[in-house]
Amino acid sequence: MENNPFKHIDQPLKDVPAELKSKVMKDIATAKLLMDLAGLFSLNVGSVIERTIKERKNKRT
Repeated sequence: MENNPFKHIDQPLKDVPAELKSKVMKDIATAKLLMDLAGLFSLNVGSVIERTIKERKNKRT
């Protein structure tokens, strides 16, 4: 029979090596930076559509 992974939820957390923790934190920071940069160079489609509709309504009146 397989181990039940839910039995390990109540167990106290183990310490991780400092090198591994720093590597994971750097990877997370890099991923966040890439997401922020992608946000700068991508369009917010909902905002563009909303602005276009408002401009069209203003031109008609």
